Amino acid sequence: MAMNPMRSKTRIATMLMLMGLCCALAFAQSGRSSMHGYVGFEDLSYLEVAEKKVHATIELRGNTEFNHEVYTAKTDEHGSYDLKSIPMGQYLLKISSPGYRVDQTEIYLPSDFNCSLAVMLKKEKP
Repeated sequence: MAMNPMRSKTRIATMLMLMGLCCALAFAQSGRSSMHGYVGFEDLSYLEVAEKKVHATIELRGNTEFNHEVYTAKTDEHGSYDLKSIPMGQYLLKISSPGYRVDQTEIYLPSDFNCSLAVMLKKEKP
């Protein structure tokens, strides 16, 4: 049975296109992650956060022998924050605001990951 030369060319072209797409996708990965989220305050409504101009500080600190990078952000008037272009790895996440207890946890960010996190800060006890 003879192969149709036109059909063979179409198959080769399709395979080359698929290989090119796979290579493009592989190169499109940056190896970097991002983190964004929201910080709420137990005694304030969403609108009160903006009215009272309450902000939180987000600190993401590498906590391994080879990673001591620190990434910081402040929340906007609605309690939102963004951290971009973070290399994969283990981190200590610390969220703080005057008059509130510090929220601290260890996290792992994989490569090319978009982390969304919402946290509610509790009032500091007198």
